[in-house]
Amino acid sequence: MADQSVMLVRYRAGVTGETARTVHLVSLRDRCETGMVGTLCGSLMSLELIETVAPGRGMPCSECVIRRLSAMTPAAEQQQVLQNSPDSCESGDAGQVGVATYEAWGWPITQHCDQIRLSLDCEVSAIAVPIPLSIELIHILTARRCVPAVLAHPDFPEHHVVLAGERYGVMLPWPPTVHEVTGVLMLPPTMTPRGPITWIQPPCKDSLRLSREIDVFGALRAALKSFPAAASSPLPT
Repeated sequence: MADQSVMLVRYRAGVTGETARTVHLVSLRDRCETGMVGTLCGSLMSLELIETVAPGRGMPCSECVIRRLSAMTPAAEQQQVLQNSPDSCESGDAGQVGVATYEAWGWPITQHCDQIRLSLDCEVSAIAVPIPLSIELIHILTARRCVPAVLAHPDFPEHHVVLAGERYGVMLPWPPTVHEVTGVLMLPPTMTPRGPITWIQPPCKDSLRLSREIDVFGALRAALKSFPAAASSPLPT
């Protein structure tokens, strides 16, 4: 689901070079001078020269995304999660999570023989994060009360896969070592030819509500401060 408090805009074709048709974010709450709109990155754009953009189209302005993210960061992000918080995610025994549980939670899954497949075509996204970075990422998301569901997959031996339940609306500028899994993702307790898929951070009923794609992106930026080399290291082949 796209963020309803911002509008996605870019220059119309022919107004400027194709490479400059970056998608900017415009706050619907802010007023600007007549005939102009102000982007979150500080630019002014003429209403006569721009067009709105559907979520998921075009390359977003990184500065707009970062500024939007900063405005959305929870004030309590530096506080430890209260164990009895209503937003805490108590998953119970991860070994009991199966098809019936996923379906009861409303996850978009299908079953083929012994494989449990999670569809990544709609609201759910899966982000593969290098293992050392993912550990810090989990700590940060937990502190922000956005406890994620995280799994280990034999097809991604150097990564953990973080599930997010709400796409941001535009493509986010992930660092080179982080990539989005597309299509479908096998879930535990599926067994692959390379070994079992297992939960690192088990899911709960509210996992996909608590941890959105923009939450993962924001926590990742914070985690990279502890692992700066992870931002530019090449992906394993």
